[in-house]
Amino acid sequence: GQGGDPAKGKALVNANGCLGCHRIGDTGSRVGPNLTDIGDRRTPDRLQTSILQPDNEVLPENRFVSVSLKDGPTVRGRLLNHDGISVQLMDSKEQLRTFIIKDTKGYTILTKELMPSFEGKLTAQQVSDIVAYLASLKGS
Repeated sequence: GQGGDPAKGKALVNANGCLGCHRIGDTGSRVGPNLTDIGDRRTPDRLQTSILQPDNEVLPENRFVSVSLKDGPTVRGRLLNHDGISVQLMDSKEQLRTFIIKDTKGYTILTKELMPSFEGKLTAQQVSDIVAYLASLKGS
């Protein structure tokens, strides 16, 4: 719908922890897609879908990977690169990490459940406000 309020949307983005994964300007995390100029790259309809059904479209550059270590926990992060020998990722602390595949139990590229859906958690008006805010984010 129409009538979103970008100022309210910005407050909702801050309140809902979006910047724990996303970056806007000089604030937030580099683990998820950068939203600084998302208004140039996405129509409002696609922005709304990204909030309500984030699994519908995960671009290759936004995939995550889960690496199972032989001697420790599973490490999850944004997939930067992988080949027959190694996997490179950015972990939740924005550290770049490289794992030699033969030294791990294996890895899985994740394309689902990278971002929570806000369907049912936000009102239609709140979604409109967030979309209005994100649509207003343009490159210089």
